[in-house]
Amino acid sequence: MNPTNRFALETHAGPYESWPSRTRLVVDGEPSELTIGGYVLLYQFETTAGYLLATDQDCPFEESVTFTLLSKDLREVLSERMVGAMYASYWLTDIRWKDERTFIATFDGVSGGWEFRIRSWSFPVIFPRLKKTYIATVQEPV
Repeated sequence: MNPTNRFALETHAGPYESWPSRTRLVVDGEPSELTIGGYVLLYQFETTAGYLLATDQDCPFEESVTFTLLSKDLREVLSERMVGAMYASYWLTDIRWKDERTFIATFDGVSGGWEFRIRSWSFPVIFPRLKKTYIATVQEPV
């Protein structure tokens, strides 16, 4: 996994309540046909399985984070997983990679974290490409 800066999100105008539920992805400065969940791009990585993006909803009191896996050819969204809950704030503080396909996401004020594994295949809804598992304790890097 390598950090990248190829991506940006289209900005929205007007009141927050009128913004669309998905945002157009900008790739290398050009608008693409892809839309993803979220309004602010927090992290972006290139992996052997595709591109991983972490976005949030830009809402300080009901923060949620969406993790999106894009295909290497940037033609499709392979998987999207969200961490968040109504009336709770999930402010992403860190993404730490364990290996090329596994990372741990930690959140401010939340004990533990979520481990994500990028699977090599999926079955829609039942077996997503991004496997998400809550872990009660996150070990600090050595």
